[in-house]
Amino acid sequence: MSSNHPSRLIKDVTCPFCSLLCDDLSVKNEANKLSVTAHGCARAIRNFERHEPTVAAAIHGERVSIDAAIKHAASILSRAKQALFAGSSTDVAGSRELMALAEKSGAIIDHVHGDGMMNNTLVLQNRGWIMTTLTELKNRADLIIFIGTDAVSHYPRFFERFIWNQSSLAGLKKNARDIVYIGDELNTRAGIHPGGRRPAHIKCTKKEMNETIAIIRALLNDTRIQSDNIRPRKLSSLKKLVERIRSAQYGVIIWDAGEFAPTDGDIIIQSICDLVKELNQHSRFSGLSLGGNNGGTSFMNVCAWQSGFPLRVSYHENRIDYDPHTFSTKNILHEKAADALLWLSSFDTSLAVPRTALPTIVLSRPAKRPAHEAEVYIPLGTPGIDHSGNLLRTDNVVSLPLKKLREIDLYEGSAILRRIRQAM
Repeated sequence: MSSNHPSRLIKDVTCPFCSLLCDDLSVKNEANKLSVTAHGCARAIRNFERHEPTVAAAIHGERVSIDAAIKHAASILSRAKQALFAGSSTDVAGSRELMALAEKSGAIIDHVHGDGMMNNTLVLQNRGWIMTTLTELKNRADLIIFIGTDAVSHYPRFFERFIWNQSSLAGLKKNARDIVYIGDELNTRAGIHPGGRRPAHIKCTKKEMNETIAIIRALLNDTRIQSDNIRPRKLSSLKKLVERIRSAQYGVIIWDAGEFAPTDGDIIIQSICDLVKELNQHSRFSGLSLGGNNGGTSFMNVCAWQSGFPLRVSYHENRIDYDPHTFSTKNILHEKAADALLWLSSFDTSLAVPRTALPTIVLSRPAKRPAHEAEVYIPLGTPGIDHSGNLLRTDNVVSLPLKKLREIDLYEGSAILRRIRQAM
């Protein structure tokens, strides 16, 4: 054991590696090496216990000082007529600094999960919605319907934390909670009740999703269904679901916008939200959208705070423009509408930097990357491991603190972004 890094156990650690922000982890630091000792899912263990490769700042793949890398990054953005900031995976402080840098450099700004977040935003802007929180779900919901998602594929502890809890502040009995899945290729194992009762699963493809929701609404209104093109088993299952919906005390419909296609995801989400509104005429139902991994929920909120608009925005020519379609990373690169790219990724080293011939600045958690990805590369510390910070949870109502767990020679993303801005 290193005398410079005595062993210590840190409790009540917030995990930043999915947007549930589980805040009950215990992490041991022994000789500056971390190990999760309690409440860690496989994703948390992999990321907290990851051995960071020794990677220095670089220009065209050649090692340089941090100062030289910052100066070169500033020169790229100063010359650019229209830069694109993408990835945007960081904490609240990093999000604030990225927005400030975008304003100074006149950049377009997007997030790696921008497609899903925009599908949600378009529905909220156009039609409005009725939403709940994870706490309400945990304590009140006796019927939970998952549409197009199983939750656990992207949020591993979802059922452990919010579904199969032992107690309820509202007096909900554990045996009274029913789980229903609508969709295909879903992992329904987590939905099996601890007592062994299996969840209902109504199978339909993404293309059939709107039709399925429409049938539910029709059955709720006692509309006669022409069943020639509907499988009898599916129609029978939907009729059973409608009867359970009618008896629910507090129902929640859950989706993950990132699991729907960018082309029609907002239409499916709108159908879900319209169903929730209709159910509230006679009962109590709410929606709950999962999403916002890689700091996405935090970045969406910071963008709204700083610019007055949700993602995606442009600061070109000293004015703020909002266009959720035009300003997507994919469209901007396809149309060759940018002449520089800044890619920020503080949490997930598997996020792929877009292949482009543009001068590219990559700020990321340490990883050995192909030379084509960066004219300038600067390794960053990870919020919640290498420095403290804050993130907003997926339901947008709670901001949780991130702890510094170890001493390592890596800069905060917010500090690097601030220095680039000051060097311009």
